[in-house]
Amino acid sequence: MAETSAQRRERRSQYEDGFRVMRGKREFVTYPEDASLRVWFSDTPWRYEAHQHSAVEVVLTLEGRVDYQTETQVYHIEQGEVLIVPPEMMHAMSMGEDSKRLLFLFEPEPLLEMRDIKKLKDHFEKIYFLRDGSEAHVRIRELLMRIYDCYLQQDIMWNTLCFSDLLKVYGILGQRYLGGVYQQKQKDAPAMDREVISSAMNYIDNHYQENVTLEDVASFTGFSRFYFSRSFKQQTGYSFRDYLSQRRIQVAMELLIRTNKPMNQVAQDSGFGSVATFNRVFREYKNCTPTQYRAIYGSY
Repeated sequence: MAETSAQRRERRSQYEDGFRVMRGKREFVTYPEDASLRVWFSDTPWRYEAHQHSAVEVVLTLEGRVDYQTETQVYHIEQGEVLIVPPEMMHAMSMGEDSKRLLFLFEPEPLLEMRDIKKLKDHFEKIYFLRDGSEAHVRIRELLMRIYDCYLQQDIMWNTLCFSDLLKVYGILGQRYLGGVYQQKQKDAPAMDREVISSAMNYIDNHYQENVTLEDVASFTGFSRFYFSRSFKQQTGYSFRDYLSQRRIQVAMELLIRTNKPMNQVAQDSGFGSVATFNRVFREYKNCTPTQYRAIYGSY
């Protein structure tokens, strides 16, 4: 029997701090229904001890100062400045009296579907501290405020509208800071290789439910196994295994959230050969089991 809204609220109320689900130093960020984004406004002095999560975290200081500490550096984010923290980076945050900030948390998977972002994935897995007052910095700040307004109103399709502005944020980051990197990657990859790798990605997207192998896709492209593997990693930022696993995990996440299918069916529908393999790979990429993921995020 499908879970009712009341049962969902009751299930989620068992977790510490409402929607802030902590397991040791790992946080499982939860979101409003049918969304992959959450925004918090705070004007209360507070400290969050060191933790990590799968979400991208963005802080925009409105007044005063917010302090962020990673394993290697401390950032003092003054009024109007923006800090973008990538997924899985251990960090702590604190803010003092007379400070106000907006905190944006969102899952990166929708953005990583954009192939130019995916190609530069390694370069987006670092912190960006925007404080130079440049046109890019000002525009990103404006976009974040627009996302906050959209989040508050939560009109129909608000999550999609917010992500359309997040895409603009990443586009501006790429143009402002990564233009030279992207041009070099384009120069290094022959046009024919780029076209073939694009076809290979489509092939994987359409055959992930099958027992597709590196040899299968290399044969489809007409490349040798070694050349295809090297070219695929160079152009996408992913190994063949990682790309296929990520595609399957994305399908599994949606099935876990939106359906009450048993685990063996979820594993089969998302392309995993067995429940044991499904559990192992899911834990490897999401740092929790499929059962735990469904318990936290399930909305069926």
